[in-house]
Amino acid sequence: MKIKSILFFFIALILVGCKTDDIVWLDGQWEGVGCQLDLEDNNTWSINLEIDIYQQSFEIKYPSLECSGQWELVEYSYNRATFNELILENTNTCIKEGTVIITKVDENHISFSYYIIDGKDVLAFSTLKRK
Repeated sequence: MKIKSILFFFIALILVGCKTDDIVWLDGQWEGVGCQLDLEDNNTWSINLEIDIYQQSFEIKYPSLECSGQWELVEYSYNRATFNELILENTNTCIKEGTVIITKVDENHISFSYYIIDGKDVLAFSTLKRK
């Protein structure tokens, strides 16, 4: 019984490690300028994204809006990741919750598409560059 438990543990550990490899392209620090479609004035803002895949840490900052928060990884593949965004600082300026889809463009660029939760249309977008 003990051997089966230990074997199961190591197999699970290997599978989790392999899955992380699928999204390693997103690991690192990213920056760019976002554009929000429903605003006529002040429709651009800065974006700083810091991702540590191995620690499962996804921190988002919008410095020009003085907002920041966390992302929760929902699903991913070799070139795309979907996150739920939760703004924790300055929810008066930024929308508190949303969905973000990140798509790999190349090794140093990713696209950022923001949707209001349950929204069908992109509300904001950007191309982020690796720092």
